[in-house]
Amino acid sequence: MSVSRSVVTVVFGLALALAAAGCGRSSDRPRVELGAPCATCSMPIRDERFACVRGAAGAYRSYDAIECLTREGPAKPGEAIYLADYDTGLLHAADSIWVVRGDFPSPMGAGLAGFLDRASADQVAAETRGRVGRLEGSGS
Repeated sequence: MSVSRSVVTVVFGLALALAAAGCGRSSDRPRVELGAPCATCSMPIRDERFACVRGAAGAYRSYDAIECLTREGPAKPGEAIYLADYDTGLLHAADSIWVVRGDFPSPMGAGLAGFLDRASADQVAAETRGRVGRLEGSGS
């Protein structure tokens, strides 16, 4: 009996692991690989809170900072832009993110960071003598 319980336990454990692995994937959003070079300045992407991505399915480019992304201009037709939420480091469509320009360190020094929550953006802007807005030409 102990052998069959072990087999059942192993099979159940494997089933849970496979189910959990499948749930964690999202095909609708690109991912940023920490350590990958920025598409504009080639610096390694070290902080997911400032990272961003642009492109279309399967052809995404990653950036270490919003200011590197904006050097390429607005999104082209069919292209999407994703910015990281500073509070979580997760990517979201740029048109859902509030961008703060303030007096705080960012990878390229312009003091730009994205926030999904407007209250968080307002708080950081107030603390850093900054302002809150949206990314122009996000195309998402």
